[in-house]
Amino acid sequence: TWCPSCRSEHQQLMAIAQTGLRIIGINYKDGRKKAHLWLQQLGDPYVFNIFDENGRLGIDLGVYGAPETFFVDSNGDVQYRYQGPITNEIWQDKLKVIFDEMV
Repeated sequence: TWCPSCRSEHQQLMAIAQTGLRIIGINYKDGRKKAHLWLQQLGDPYVFNIFDENGRLGIDLGVYGAPETFFVDSNGDVQYRYQGPITNEIWQDKLKVIFDEMV
């Protein structure tokens, strides 16, 4: 709820989720109630959310700014990492291409 870039990419995540791609969200350094309300108002593209109130998981992942996107394979290994908001252009021209090569 505190991240303007996360808000700006939210509609794109909603569109990506509608294609059947499973998105897992990390509630990074935010209040649980605030995040639930935000998702109720804007829509919820996530199959589930991980609550990371203190940012410990983010530290473990090496997050240095929000939003960050990770492509994780079926073994749980990070195959690709992108820092910044996802726009339709970034999704279509870059990230979807990388994702499609992974599957």
